[in-house]
Amino acid sequence: MPRPAAAAVNGRECVAVIADMVQSRELKAQERRATQLTFSTFLKKINTEFRKAVLARFVITLGDECQGILHDATVLPDLLWRFDEFENRQLRVGIGRGVLYTPVGRDAINIDGPALHRARASIERAKKDRLLGGVFEGFGKNHDAVFNGFARLLHHHRSNLSNQQRQVVAYLRSGLNQTQTAEKMGVTKQAVSLYAARAGWEAYSEGEQAFKTALGLLQLTQPGDVHEAARHRA
Repeated sequence: MPRPAAAAVNGRECVAVIADMVQSRELKAQERRATQLTFSTFLKKINTEFRKAVLARFVITLGDECQGILHDATVLPDLLWRFDEFENRQLRVGIGRGVLYTPVGRDAINIDGPALHRARASIERAKKDRLLGGVFEGFGKNHDAVFNGFARLLHHHRSNLSNQQRQVVAYLRSGLNQTQTAEKMGVTKQAVSLYAARAGWEAYSEGEQAFKTALGLLQLTQPGDVHEAARHRA
């Protein structure tokens, strides 16, 4: 007999996110400790930046892995961008939708349930197939395919940006216009315009917005709807 969802989340579905550093075990002991410290600092920034969407804060569960719980899936494109900005190592990201069986505290520790199981399965798939940019599971067969397609395309786009192009895109994503971006970078507006064009900024922005819109159309179920949602995803 399945266990009920924890009262702490009132039976509502959530999104579990697990991030894992690629090939971190190949690092020498001293370098690995330094990377783990940097990772911890990075997660503190993530928790602050995404505090409105975080149900349980991201914490390191192993030396090179972290997990967190979200109640708002629409921030995932922004979160995936930020995970790609982690400078020390590439991060694999597994994302699972579902309920949790255990109470949810301030930090995402000592939790269990389908959301976390699906995030774990996504990480394993990412490792097996060498996938970066996020792997989705539990959103429904068709939705998983759509979200994984968006994730793969946007990551491919990001991975081909030069440092200057990525910096311009980061400023434009934050809401600055080209004039403000030029002032931040200490270059001319014409240079920013050129970097943006070569970065394919308009296409990237449109694709990322479409990703957010698609995620927004898929509402996390409310109490009483969990079994119905499970029936549709079966």
